Amino acid sequence: MSLRQSNRTLRELRQPAPGERGFAVGEMTLDDLDEIMAIEENSFVTPWTRKLFMEECRNHRSKMFVARNARREIAGYLCAWFVEDEMHILNLACHPRFRRRKVATRLLTHCLAHAGARGVKWAYLEVRRFNDQAMSLYVKQGFKPVGVRRGYYTDTREDAVVMALEMKPSSSASRPPG
Repeated sequence: MSLRQSNRTLRELRQPAPGERGFAVGEMTLDDLDEIMAIEENSFVTPWTRKLFMEECRNHRSKMFVARNARREIAGYLCAWFVEDEMHILNLACHPRFRRRKVATRLLTHCLAHAGARGVKWAYLEVRRFNDQAMSLYVKQGFKPVGVRRGYYTDTREDAVVMALEMKPSSSASRPPG
């Protein structure tokens, strides 16, 4: 298969299915792990293990969200820690078939709304220095680079850019969404 054919096939896969309007975000459960692991293994050089996801599902500091399409397929997920008035995004990935369809934006927006409703003042994350798509997503949501962790990613020794977002006080209900 030529590169042109491969790109056309990928574009076709990314087209919304008939009747698909958007993605609903909800909390991840252990029942979601098979789909999550498939996305994780297709997204990262060094994927998280099933055991690590299970531990995060049980961790009281952790909040894990999934985005589903109308057919209830998991299109992406996000894992974040909440510690006092800070949030740290640990992991965000989308199934290759659903990339470039605003799934990551939807997950991040939902998580930030949840954080705001909980009174979070600062949100942090690390991103690979040359992951331009992810950096663009985070900048569009208001994150700013605040530092570099040299050799942070043990698989490639690549640097991580530390990004931070000062959260605005939430005028929404006192109860977090989701």
